[in-house]
Amino acid sequence: MTADAGTHAATQSALPGPSDDLLAELEGQYKDIHAHPELSMQERRTAGIAAAWLRQQGYEVTEGVGGTGVVGLLRNGDGATVLLRADMDALPIQESTGLPYASQATGTDRYDQATSIAHSCGHDMHVAWLMGATRILAENRGACRGTAMRCSSPGKRPRRAPAP
Repeated sequence: MTADAGTHAATQSALPGPSDDLLAELEGQYKDIHAHPELSMQERRTAGIAAAWLRQQGYEVTEGVGGTGVVGLLRNGDGATVLLRADMDALPIQESTGLPYASQATGTDRYDQATSIAHSCGHDMHVAWLMGATRILAENRGACRGTAMRCSSPGKRPRRAPAP
């Protein structure tokens, strides 16, 4: 989305940072997503959270993109289209942080092997950051024009042979 003045500096000054209330809400979302990780192509719960958030902010939402991906469009007149993207998937490893919201999740990987699941890759934070950015853009539509496209995508891990 571009600022009406049309300059990068104007865009930066036109949008406020997150409020304390938004930061607290995002922290709760982050902890929830962290505690409930999902493997690549299995991110149904996380995708549902992202889709519901986008709808609440007034975005047009398409779910199931590439399997479990979510795309949200915030149309606001003529102007540039800006793409914001985050991965949602977690890794097939056990979390050992000791955090009160640490993952206890287990599941089945693509090879039908039981595994622990944890967000040790930061994708839980990707989703939370993107949720914050989409709210700030939606709440400040008057300062910008153009289209914001928000994508949460399933991870694309390289295929590897199953362990013997």
